[in-house]
Amino acid sequence: MKKRILAALIASAAVLSLAGCKTDENSNSGSNSVADNSNNDSTPDDSNTPDDSNNSSVAGDETLSILTWNGNSDTKTMIEYFLETKGYDSSKVTFVGVGDNGEGARDGYKQYLQGDGDADLMIFDADWVADYINDDSLTAGYDTIGLSKSDFPDAFSYTLSNGTSETGVFKANSFQATPGGFVYRADLAEQYLGVTTPDEMQALVKDWDTFQATGAQLYEASGNTCSIQATEGGLWQVFQSNRTQPWVVDGKLVMDTAEDFYDIAKAMQDNKSLAGVPQWDNAWYAAVLDGTALGDFVPTWGLTTNEGSILFNFTQGSEENGAKMAICEGPTGWYWGGSYIGVSTKCNNPELAKEFIEFYCKNADSMKGYAEKTGDFVNSKAVMSELTASNKLLNGQNHYEILTKVMDKLDLEGKITKYDSVIKGKFNDSVNGYLEGTFATKEEAIESFKDEVAAALPDVVVD
Repeated sequence: MKKRILAALIASAAVLSLAGCKTDENSNSGSNSVADNSNNDSTPDDSNTPDDSNNSSVAGDETLSILTWNGNSDTKTMIEYFLETKGYDSSKVTFVGVGDNGEGARDGYKQYLQGDGDADLMIFDADWVADYINDDSLTAGYDTIGLSKSDFPDAFSYTLSNGTSETGVFKANSFQATPGGFVYRADLAEQYLGVTTPDEMQALVKDWDTFQATGAQLYEASGNTCSIQATEGGLWQVFQSNRTQPWVVDGKLVMDTAEDFYDIAKAMQDNKSLAGVPQWDNAWYAAVLDGTALGDFVPTWGLTTNEGSILFNFTQGSEENGAKMAICEGPTGWYWGGSYIGVSTKCNNPELAKEFIEFYCKNADSMKGYAEKTGDFVNSKAVMSELTASNKLLNGQNHYEILTKVMDKLDLEGKITKYDSVIKGKFNDSVNGYLEGTFATKEEAIESFKDEVAAALPDVVVD
């Protein structure tokens, strides 16, 4: 999981006959979550008071305390499954909640850690894990509990990169990988494009040029009623995963391939292959349901069959309503969101902290069990290569197979910086301003973007 005010959106989803869907406040990661908005466009939660009833500073060193946000259902499920599998008493691990959502936790953790409260492990949102792993006063290296990067040979490499500080210290790993694919209306693809299989659809979206050409073809074939892509935000999630350089190099802002995205988004808007509906809005789901859009890019945590997932909302939980869906890889490898487990400098139970991390990030049996229990895409190439899924909302398609192929195309080594979440948000704001006409030219949008970055990040040189 950007991505943060879903509870209100799902509550209002009655207009789409989605009344009764479960709201899940886990902001950015979870296998059971839809609440992810990589633009960090929601209002941060002001309630940073921890749940004192779960404060393990009282319980003592025998208890593993895990600091997270109150609405993080993934962490609650993980604790329950760990205790159940290990046969431990419920007092063995305690959930320490700070803030209602991921953005509330971002600053709330720091306030909490400055006090007397205990925290052995911490759960970080992918958008701001770099804030913490680059602060030695808050996080310790995995080596302090007897682990190293080499202990996770089956992890997807980008997660190890994301969890490594700028000084090369390995401080966090993810229990999940979060690749995604292009999810589309299979019935409309057959009607307008003659496509009958995901492989045939993949040939029509295999790269950005082909994707755009297919979008134009689709709009014409549908009688000017159906765009290939629902949201600009979905496009950006895919595109931004494929930079060739970091956003900041030697202290300077680097645009890299970002300028190309203005052109792609504008061209797709102009030829009507981009519907341009907002993410995390009822209009997003409605666009796919009513055929205004063929589909969108959806990550692992949005592909579960649980109530409230993106896929569930696209189909209203059933293919019987005519929204028959399928998934293919799309133009490039990409990922969106995820949660990371870090070690607090206050950790006073290193043995149990190590055991918990190994359970979710190293042990193939427990990781497989967790994937089967939750539908999550766990952070193990070996496990995910063995697992199969028959997704009832994708006509029984094994989406794990597609997502594994997507992961193979992804290379983020050395491309992650602690500034990324702020810069990406500012960039996407400027792109939307360009599409909406706030900026008359791409050059004006870029200039505004650079001004915003300079104001927000004074230690970054902006030319």
